[in-house]
Amino acid sequence: MPSGVVGKVRIVFLDVDGTMTDGAIGWDTQGDQRSFYVRDGLALDWARESGLLPVVISGRDSEAARGRMIDLHLEHYLGIKDKVAVAEQVIAREEVLWGVCAAIGDDLPDVPLLKRVGWPIAVADAVLQVRAVAKHTTVHEGGRGAVREAVEMLLRHNGDWDDVLKKYEAS
Repeated sequence: MPSGVVGKVRIVFLDVDGTMTDGAIGWDTQGDQRSFYVRDGLALDWARESGLLPVVISGRDSEAARGRMIDLHLEHYLGIKDKVAVAEQVIAREEVLWGVCAAIGDDLPDVPLLKRVGWPIAVADAVLQVRAVAKHTTVHEGGRGAVREAVEMLLRHNGDWDDVLKKYEAS
């Protein structure tokens, strides 16, 4: 368990570009498009069902990201310059401390938030500065299962993983 984590992790903050996606942005006549990994979305459902609140905070705003967040029923804040300020509001509302929060990121705008949480997580292809502050680095790259991997790790830490598995066992 990373130092600073006290008890169950209650909130996981996530970036979008480079964390929930591979960071590539495709443009067409309708605007930008992103690819999201389906297993990441499933893991975020498990998190929510297990009492781990996923909150997306992204520096960019896009229709593609907004649509995916709505599809996944995720609390989300897009086009945010100060991720820490938004996280502070969520933490105050949920009446928790930084030590029971995790964050998953890939690039420099994520560093201030990663430095605050009890469980800072870098995706495998994160920049050096993010990996330097992370207590854990995923094996999977952003947009390629990193979120799924991180959520499973957090659910294991919280003691909720076996309950997830039981839902899929044959009767």
